[in-house]
Amino acid sequence: MNLTIFKNSLRRGFMNPTSLVANCALPLIILVFIADSDINIMGMAQRSYHFVAITLMFGAFFMARGIQRDKIEGTVIRILAGPVSMRSYLISNFFASMVPMVGVSIALGVLGVVIHGWALDFAALLTLCYALLAATSIGLSFVWSCLFKDKETAGIAFSVTMMIVAFFSGLMIPLDDLPSIVFHVGALFPAHWAARAIDALVLNGAENMFWISMLAMMLFAVAYLIYGGKRRII
Repeated sequence: MNLTIFKNSLRRGFMNPTSLVANCALPLIILVFIADSDINIMGMAQRSYHFVAITLMFGAFFMARGIQRDKIEGTVIRILAGPVSMRSYLISNFFASMVPMVGVSIALGVLGVVIHGWALDFAALLTLCYALLAATSIGLSFVWSCLFKDKETAGIAFSVTMMIVAFFSGLMIPLDDLPSIVFHVGALFPAHWAARAIDALVLNGAENMFWISMLAMMLFAVAYLIYGGKRRII
């Protein structure tokens, strides 16, 4: 990992006010004020845990947008012309984006224990789930940013797409209320597996479905990072 790239990427992420709001303010507000309660969307109640997950997805995307800026400004070409490999560049940006996301995930778990009396094992596993969802969102951000030449277009398209994905993946509408075909299509997205992991953890604890869902998100993260790290795309 290149520390210079890591530091610059981390600094740019924190200079983005949108990422700070999505990363810090919204998840903490949801957790502090309406955790363990239901939120109604179109007459259907959904747990607030899912809405924390949605904000983390957006926060991870905005935190990781530096890779697109490097592409648009031609910085990535100059970086790769030096003694920096694509692997080192990608890993540095990934960890720079993950540091605040892991921090927020841990803060959510700690606040849940302190404010709402969560069991320590529940808080730890939910923290792990949120951090892994952030990892998949960062990987998807790398892919997404490489597919668009315009920063604003990429942001708008991502926002619309993620809301649709969240809607049909079980983060906004309970999985049990989704039509069968929508349920199976939603399984093509990591948000679906995040919803299944959260539901499994809340209802049954860390049983098989929870770990299967975590494994699915991990595979998505690896696939996104491999695809997004190809030199020919960037």
